[in-house]
Amino acid sequence: MNRIPGLFLCMILLSACGREDLEYFPLEEGIYWRYRMHYEIMNGPMDTFFAIENKPELKDDAGVLYEQVSMDGKSYFYRIDDKGLILTQRSRHGDFEDEYREINRYLLRFPLQAGTEWQSDTWSRVLIKVGPPQKTEFRIIARVPVTVNIESMTDTVRVPAGVFRNCMRIRSTGRQFHDAGNYVGNTVVGIDETNWYAPDVGLVKSVRKETTTAKALDYGEIILELETYRD
Repeated sequence: MNRIPGLFLCMILLSACGREDLEYFPLEEGIYWRYRMHYEIMNGPMDTFFAIENKPELKDDAGVLYEQVSMDGKSYFYRIDDKGLILTQRSRHGDFEDEYREINRYLLRFPLQAGTEWQSDTWSRVLIKVGPPQKTEFRIIARVPVTVNIESMTDTVRVPAGVFRNCMRIRSTGRQFHDAGNYVGNTVVGIDETNWYAPDVGLVKSVRKETTTAKALDYGEIILELETYRD
């Protein structure tokens, strides 16, 4: 895959959706975000951080690709079409070769305005029980269909990186029956996630809550807050 000229990139953006539609998810090379992460799992709280950076835009047989690389060695690839921004695949960089997972779901749908709604899916992440010595004892991994809705374009969000106004608030909610095996058995997994995106900055805050109807493993939460941002 080869780089493409910046002029061609601008033409793609303008023809596909209008430059203003992408101000909530900047894709320009070199932008870097660092977040504070707070987990609540069955065993109690845990704090860590997460960082991600935009890489140079790419081109393949299907058109333009945009890549983000995270601190844990994962790459996320995006495309733009006339309907929105698509997360196409995710890869993990291994010792001998990269492992790719096809995703192909809309992260954002146009028009970016209150009331826009679409269907998607997600996987549970924090339905985890950890045993000593800090080793995962049990985890529920369930694929859950969700309804995604842009609820507001005018939120004000305060995070460690500062105060951000006119943020877009997007909420994803869904429930799915799931057989979690002998430890939990049949249960209903629920996901409720709210993300806030600031103009010209991108994601500034995320709150994700996961629940089940099983008492043995019934709750998990992730709170992500922007700590530093560099363009």
